[in-house]
Amino acid sequence: MTSLFSSIRLAWRRGHLAAALLAVALLHACGGGVEGQGTGSVSYSEGPIAGFGSIIVNGIHFDESSATITDDDGHALTRADLKLGMTVRVDSGAIDQTLGTAVAREVRIGSDLIGPVEANDLTAKTLQVLGQTVRITASTVFDDAITGGQGGVGVGDKVEIFAIFDPVAGSYAAQRIEPAGEPTSYKLRGTVSALDTVQRTFKMGPATLTYSAGAAPADLANGQLLRVSLQTSIDGSGRWVVSQFANGASTPVDGGEAEIESVIASYTSNADFVISGVRVNASSARIEPAGATLAAGVRVEVEGTMQGGVLMADEVKVKGSGDDDGDDEGREVELKGDITALDTAAKTMVVRGQTIDYASATFSGDLGESDLAVGRQVEVHGTLSSDGTYVVAEEIEIDD
Repeated sequence: MTSLFSSIRLAWRRGHLAAALLAVALLHACGGGVEGQGTGSVSYSEGPIAGFGSIIVNGIHFDESSATITDDDGHALTRADLKLGMTVRVDSGAIDQTLGTAVAREVRIGSDLIGPVEANDLTAKTLQVLGQTVRITASTVFDDAITGGQGGVGVGDKVEIFAIFDPVAGSYAAQRIEPAGEPTSYKLRGTVSALDTVQRTFKMGPATLTYSAGAAPADLANGQLLRVSLQTSIDGSGRWVVSQFANGASTPVDGGEAEIESVIASYTSNADFVISGVRVNASSARIEPAGATLAAGVRVEVEGTMQGGVLMADEVKVKGSGDDDGDDEGREVELKGDITALDTAAKTMVVRGQTIDYASATFSGDLGESDLAVGRQVEVHGTLSSDGTYVVAEEIEIDD
């Protein structure tokens, strides 16, 4: 019952009034929850994790309980490794657009940068990592281990950054930042430019990279979106040394549904533009908000079906510029899970690894604040704190 009410709220918030009303009708007709799926069989979604219960990506609740979870290097992970703000790629069964649900088959976690902080500008709200500009926005989540958000990040600290990459501005809108310990290699996802196959050098943003003979893919070219592993020290010429190349583009299956949040890398027309390495045809798509203009550097969420290697879009949501998220008030967050830690004096609790401040929350349903306890399942709706380190709960429902 609770899951269907959550789906109704989700449909309403996404502006799908008809879907919300249909979900209400299903509730009355069936007397309980309905877990229907769409008519297709394969779906792909790429974007940051916006909440938990199932993981929420691009507004869809993906049940990841039986999914294979890995990082982009193929290392096996668990559900506990999935954190708020991480950028992920989800392969799933069909998306039920009425309830906003799907069953995930594979979840791949992919960060954009791992490396040392070279500069921290609190006024400009930027970090410099591996020569790249990382922008801190109202939606940037900081791991609990970083006290005070951006102010707790020191020059020289090794960090891992999950971001929305803007290939036009060459910057990264951080979605999550966490300590990286002492990594054995650094990571960088970006676009190749200034390729010199004779000198075996190229650029990603301002950084110059070099590679050894035979190490690069045969089709290495300017404009490619790649994810590279780097040695942890520069060479004598001040260049980062690439130890491994990997594809940095999206890989939706032809014939399946696809939802991708990214920045338009190149734009010819609404019928021909590229996001995250995928060509898009949005000539017949609904553009939201109405009248919004698409162009290179605009951050969008595109929904549609893959046909012949092209994402035939049904809907394009304009989210803001590439280095922004169009949200000055912080990320809306939905969390559902068991309370794993509770501090009744500080009025904080931890759910799915995320600290929640419930001091100003409203409790709905039959149970209230006094019923909070470790092991209790709760559903929390709130926003990210101003420093990005915790969630400020607005509404809490306790599962009885």
